[in-house]
Amino acid sequence: MYPHLVDARKTTTGGLRKDPPWVNSSPMADEPFLEIGDRLKRLRMADDPEASQKAWAEKNGFNATQYNNWEKGARRIPVDSAEVLCDRYGLTLDFVYRGRRDGLSEYARKMV
Repeated sequence: MYPHLVDARKTTTGGLRKDPPWVNSSPMADEPFLEIGDRLKRLRMADDPEASQKAWAEKNGFNATQYNNWEKGARRIPVDSAEVLCDRYGLTLDFVYRGRRDGLSEYARKMV
C-alpha cells in the first residue's frame, strides 16, 4: 500500500521532538498578545464602561471582528490602528505594545 521506501510507523517530523527547544511552549504561547488585549480592554472600559466591543470599535473606526481579536489576544493590533488610539487618547506605542507608562499624557494615566 505504501511505497517501499516509506516506513508507515515513523512520524513525518523527521525524528524531531514535538516541541523543539526554540519553540515557546509556555501556556501563553496560544494567545501571545493577551497583555496587549488586556490594555485595550482597560482603555475601552475606562473610556466608556457601557460600550460593547462592537460599539467602541466602530466609534474608533475599527472593524468589530478585528477589534475582538485584538482584545482577546488572538491577533496583534497593527501599528497604524494603535496610532489612532495613541492620538485620540494620549497613549504611546510603548504603552500599547509593552505596557510602559512613562510618556503617557495625564489624561491617559488616569484612564488606564
